[in-house]
Amino acid sequence: MAAYNQHVQRGRSCIDVVHGYGSSGTGGVIKRRLRALLAAHAGQLSFVRGEDLDHNPGHTEVHPRNPLPTAADDLATAIIDYCSNARTLEKIAGRFRRHGMPAVQAAVRTLTASGRLRSAQRGAHKLFCSQ
Repeated sequence: MAAYNQHVQRGRSCIDVVHGYGSSGTGGVIKRRLRALLAAHAGQLSFVRGEDLDHNPGHTEVHPRNPLPTAADDLATAIIDYCSNARTLEKIAGRFRRHGMPAVQAAVRTLTASGRLRSAQRGAHKLFCSQ
């Protein structure tokens, strides 16, 4: 994502992503996941499959238009959705543990400071809520 966003900032028009065609020749995991990601962000970019461009299934040509959300942006959005019911930091961190505690804490701090999350004390627990 970072390389893509740098291309957008520099005004570059095309990124040729070489992902290979898969060891079985029927389509690899990397190719499928990349194209699913690109299709999910169709509003920010367009892409042409290599097999449609030059009959080479081992690459995809990406035409960026707008930056893609970063992992931190995705984490913040997911935390806001998760906190539709009040949650403790421990519950939030447990749910998003794959991001690591420092990233979760930083996201919660940023969201609270911006007003997108509210914090409240309930007994001995500090709760965070997005409503």
